[in-house]
Amino acid sequence: MGWRRALGLVSILTVGLGTAVAGVGTAEQRGSGPHSEEFANPVVAAGADPSMAYYQGRFYLVQGDFYNDDNVVIRASDRLGGLGKSEPTVVWEHGECPGEACTKIWAPELQHIGDRWWIYFAGQEDDRNETHRMYALRSAADDPAGPYEYLGKMNLPGGWAIDGTYLQYQNAGYYLWSCLRDPEDTRVQDICAVRMSDPMTPVGERVSIATPTAEWETVPNDADLKINEAPEALIAPDGRLFVSFSANASFDDTYRIGLLELAKGGDPMNPAAWTKSGGPLLPGGPGAIAPGHNGFLTIDGHPWITYHARLEPGTGWEGRSVRVQPMNFGPDGRPRFGMAFGPDAPIVIEGRDPAQR
Repeated sequence: MGWRRALGLVSILTVGLGTAVAGVGTAEQRGSGPHSEEFANPVVAAGADPSMAYYQGRFYLVQGDFYNDDNVVIRASDRLGGLGKSEPTVVWEHGECPGEACTKIWAPELQHIGDRWWIYFAGQEDDRNETHRMYALRSAADDPAGPYEYLGKMNLPGGWAIDGTYLQYQNAGYYLWSCLRDPEDTRVQDICAVRMSDPMTPVGERVSIATPTAEWETVPNDADLKINEAPEALIAPDGRLFVSFSANASFDDTYRIGLLELAKGGDPMNPAAWTKSGGPLLPGGPGAIAPGHNGFLTIDGHPWITYHARLEPGTGWEGRSVRVQPMNFGPDGRPRFGMAFGPDAPIVIEGRDPAQR
């Protein structure tokens, strides 16, 4: 039947396994019935670092960076395939430089925490990368479209910070982000974790739970960087905690997604309790080159993965576009992302309630 058609059929089959996804995936979908549509990637032709939510029958996507004049914007649509045509709404506008978060607004992360929506994002105070820190917005009501209140800079330990996300696990709060292994050396980025007393306030010191060491995640690049970034928590149906992350350089075609797994009963603040995947997941293909910087959401109880990739090789940051597709969990309880779908692989949402299967 050909691999492209097979991918289209797989996209139907893989929506059958439900999950509780940490962060936005656990948001209650009040007033929404089973969703049906067919679409193809990319859902947004120019964009990167997607964070999506499905809430009360609508899809929401937050974006920043130069694609949106360094502002934080939200797109909303009744259909995944309609996100690219929806008008972006600015929910936070950067100020003049120098100043807090005045430029390089990267990777906004949309999360439903308690009865409010939060957007975490990275920003610089001026044109120096070493001023990158995490900032937060909180919605005035239980509406992902806003309006949002600017809460300011997060006081994360260790200085430089990007790609932050909040995690509630086993009745405790944690924050995960991409940090510098050595605050004086910008060449090596780790995944760091810190305990949180609330979604804005860290408690104690950070720990590094992942650092780039394997051959697949240390491919040489022009900037001489070794990178683990974009952590995203995922709680499996059996309660196990996983954290996906991206490795290598996002500006070339070596970008890859890896996975961390917390040992059963393990403490997220214990680096020894984490195991890293032996290689990358979600391999790319024609029209889906260098997939990376992913997120998760649920649609009618089924798990989906979002990410960015390139249609053409060698097109750098400008060539990235936003993708979303179904995923599942294997018999071993571990997440399976499949392979990245190109633009000629139709993705079908059947609209059947999992309780009726």
